[in-house]
Amino acid sequence: MKQPIDQNQHIIPQVYLKQFGYVLNNQYKVSVLKIGEKFTRQKSIKSFLAQTNIFDIKSDNPEIGRLFESLNCDIENVYLEIINDLETENKLSEKSQAILLQLIPNFIARSNEWRSNLLFLLNSDAKENVLKMICAHRAESLEELIQKDFYRVMADNPSDDIINRALLFFQEYLLRRIGNYEIVILKSQEGKPWFTTDNPIVLENRTRKFEFMTKESEVYFPLNPDYLIYLHFKDSDDKTNELRSLQSNMIHLVSDEQNFDLQQKIMRNAHEYVIIDGEFKYRIGEEIIEDEEI
Repeated sequence: MKQPIDQNQHIIPQVYLKQFGYVLNNQYKVSVLKIGEKFTRQKSIKSFLAQTNIFDIKSDNPEIGRLFESLNCDIENVYLEIINDLETENKLSEKSQAILLQLIPNFIARSNEWRSNLLFLLNSDAKENVLKMICAHRAESLEELIQKDFYRVMADNPSDDIINRALLFFQEYLLRRIGNYEIVILKSQEGKPWFTTDNPIVLENRTRKFEFMTKESEVYFPLNPDYLIYLHFKDSDDKTNELRSLQSNMIHLVSDEQNFDLQQKIMRNAHEYVIIDGEFKYRIGEEIIEDEEI
């Protein structure tokens, strides 16, 4: 089937937003708090955090043009398998663990926050060093890498034209590191569902020169209102975070203190919006704002 020239592409998948949303008048909606505002808005999931052709790749090859968006759709389609495993088995199967470890780099690469971060680096003197770092796994040596056609396209063209190509390689780079991390599952408290944001993956980084993740880095991901995923490298020298001591691939109910700290961590990571579970209407000092259609 021929693809439309203009396509509505979601920065945050609709299937993920629906976990935090609700249905009103046969329309899926989500409650959001925009940074700096003092009231919640009710957004249509169909159009919230969507932009025309944002993941399209500039290429003469039609098979490449929608590659990023195609990969996004593939991973979205199996997201619910992770939820089903946790609800039925209280742990993740090997397949669900593999899906989760692909989902997290995908969500990072799709976010406006990391798009901006990578664009900033690609527009700086560090451009080629960054490209070498995120593409190194695609060649046996640096000398071989810099001769590769895919590398030369990115190195020789403006950053705005090649950002989606670079984000795909960045996604691969993250996957190769996150694949070595331990998975800990944190259950929300009764009546206190996890928040999420338009930048749902909290990457607490301990960067070294030209390296985005190290063995001390930690990752937090509100998988849905009930479960939050914590990733860490078990052989890290940093043992201060008590979550590092929890058994992997088991569900752990958080304490009051942990709940507060984690919710604050999630909200601080927002690029523009905090997303609240269910139909939540709130306005400081005045009446509740009416539902907003977008």
